[in-house]
Amino acid sequence: MPRFSPAASYRVEYLMLVDPRPTGPVLGYYNDRPIAAALVDCFGRRYVFAGVAPRHRNGRYDIDALAACEWLVEPGLVYRAEDGHKKVA
Repeated sequence: MPRFSPAASYRVEYLMLVDPRPTGPVLGYYNDRPIAAALVDCFGRRYVFAGVAPRHRNGRYDIDALAACEWLVEPGLVYRAEDGHKKVA
């Protein structure tokens, strides 16, 4: 019988930052888009760049690999909440 982690029941949309705005320097580029050192969401919360989102072989994000305070931003970047607030899903 397969095991399902709690994150497996999340829809990926619940793990995406809402209206992220870049702040700080550009660290580089990913898929021809700039990687901001930090972002601020529509609520004024700050997030720092944590890496590139892992994906399954079928191209979907591996949301089980995200830590409790990590969020997704297109085109496939991971940002960590600076204040450590957790996801609510």
